[in-house]
Amino acid sequence: MSTKRHGVLPSRTEKLVSLTYALMFHKRGYTKDELRRRVDDYKALSDEAFERKFERDKEDLRALGVPLETLGGDPLSENNRQDSRYRILPERYRLPEVSFDAEEGLALGLAARIWKNPTVETAAARAISRLSAGERRDAEADFETFEPRLHAGDAVFPDLLRAVWDRSPVRFTYRSVGGGESLRRVDPWGIGSRFGNWYLVAWDHDRNDRRIFRLSRIVSGIARVSGVVRRPSDFRVAEVLDGLDPVTSTVEAELQLRPGRGLAFRAAATKSGGATVDGYDVVRIAFHDAEATSAEIAELGHAARVVSPPQLREAVLRRLRDAAAEQAREVAPYTLASGRAPGRPPATDVVARALDIIAYVVREGAPRIDETAARFGLTRQRLIGDLAMIQMCGVPNGYHDELIDVDYEGDTVSISNAEGLAEPIRLNLTEAFSLIVGLRTMLDLPTLRRPEAARSALTKLEGAAGEFGDIGELVSARLASAEDTDRMAALADAIGDHRVVTLGYYTADRDEIADRDVEPVRLIEDGGRAYLQAWCRKVAGPRNFRIDRIQSIAVADETFEPSTERHAAMQERLFTPGADDAVVVLSFASRQGDLLEDFAPSRTARGENGRTLAEVRIASPLRLPGLVARHGGDMAVVDPPELAEAARGWLREAMAGYGEETT
Repeated sequence: MSTKRHGVLPSRTEKLVSLTYALMFHKRGYTKDELRRRVDDYKALSDEAFERKFERDKEDLRALGVPLETLGGDPLSENNRQDSRYRILPERYRLPEVSFDAEEGLALGLAARIWKNPTVETAAARAISRLSAGERRDAEADFETFEPRLHAGDAVFPDLLRAVWDRSPVRFTYRSVGGGESLRRVDPWGIGSRFGNWYLVAWDHDRNDRRIFRLSRIVSGIARVSGVVRRPSDFRVAEVLDGLDPVTSTVEAELQLRPGRGLAFRAAATKSGGATVDGYDVVRIAFHDAEATSAEIAELGHAARVVSPPQLREAVLRRLRDAAAEQAREVAPYTLASGRAPGRPPATDVVARALDIIAYVVREGAPRIDETAARFGLTRQRLIGDLAMIQMCGVPNGYHDELIDVDYEGDTVSISNAEGLAEPIRLNLTEAFSLIVGLRTMLDLPTLRRPEAARSALTKLEGAAGEFGDIGELVSARLASAEDTDRMAALADAIGDHRVVTLGYYTADRDEIADRDVEPVRLIEDGGRAYLQAWCRKVAGPRNFRIDRIQSIAVADETFEPSTERHAAMQERLFTPGADDAVVVLSFASRQGDLLEDFAPSRTARGENGRTLAEVRIASPLRLPGLVARHGGDMAVVDPPELAEAARGWLREAMAGYGEETT
């Protein structure tokens, strides 16, 4: 039923599924007042509260891709509210017919695998499930020589994506490189990733000029303002971001380094005259990204100080201050539990999955429960929970034949009286973005096999995406590794030829550069940083080497035979815990979900302010204070107490080098 059950109101998920079903079931649709009288969740609300909730529900349906239409009603009439009717046209609801061959299906699977943050990853998986129509093929997709991993994890990304598409002006608080904050009112034109960072290209009303904003420096939520964005007709976000040249935009910095420390900066120095100040060596470097460079400097603690420019010095100090404040914060009592605490998925995600389940079951007739669960990546128990929820949906307070009839008593499941939902729903904005931008990004890969299949899949997908087909012009992702083609190409060739490579590698833990003989297996780009996965002969085990810390590459004539035991078992995570590693509890800010997953926590707990406490293994506990400083308050050591206190002391010493004290 879709009505109250013993006085209990339907869940938000049930309500949205029921609204979708009802607005398609009745061809004439419903007026707002009719829906208010029928939907139990609306009945007891005041006029103002009802308007807010009804508008929110409409926005949620549209965000899901449900094409809600408003019919009739004179905007000048006082009776407009009573006259307007809402409905869903089946032909606009349904995903256009499209088919992909096996090679194109693999390309789609790879495009979905690129994304590594939950919201986009889930949207891509849903889109793949609909587009496959038959068997799922994405599980077969695999990157070989090079695997890119894109993150759109900035908290403001979803709101800006929608604002860009809706042509809606917005305002937000922005922090400059120097640390100053100001309110910005802009017309968002497009979003793109370059050098591993996401940027917003927009018209700034206060500066009366086009500006490029780094998303990680937006320190507030995104608020919409009235008006309509008028974007240039020839605008392409990728073309704008391609104009960001890291070579011509570099700035010189003067650093002071402890003798024998900061070897990576010494190796990259543009000038080093051997001068010393207070026991520090003076080194000059060139940089183009103050945020990334400040993280590297902060990680060295008291062994490095910035003299100039002021914006880099302030960026390092801000990281140290924020890290010290978070490390000093008292942690409330907590209880660790096995696994990761992912939190409850948004109601809209559950609604989208429910509509997909309905379409699949109705179309297949009576599929087996276990097969249906496997298709949607669910356990049998989770699928049955979804089916029980669907069973409660239908026309609100409707008659028996206006409710969705679900039967799952045996080994199969069937759904009757839902023929209108038998076709897959069209792709919504996030789903279309995930696959279209994913495919476009893949086509930039020099190591991509069968690029023609990816191109044809992209053409078909852009046609099937309807109004979202040109989202790739407004949102783009350029891989950071594309800026380092020489080293990436040399390593890719060595991987393909199974050749041993000697790396001159900078190890941050020990702040040293040493040679490593490795058997290279795969290249990975994760969150804008590239890594080489290899079997390290020195430690006789798998290791991940950051490409930007490789000082030299020497490809040997010696080849190695790929081994299932040594090479095929390379783990996807960038941090590989060992049995002898120290067990610690770390605190992660909510926006560091990707980093948290890479640490492979064994147990977690929910902390205050949306933070997650995680029990992890780490090979070098002495590295922890530097990691805390690098992440500037987004990570802290909680347990054991002696390591937490060591981090506090390390940060105090680092800040004292700048003449600052911590409380």
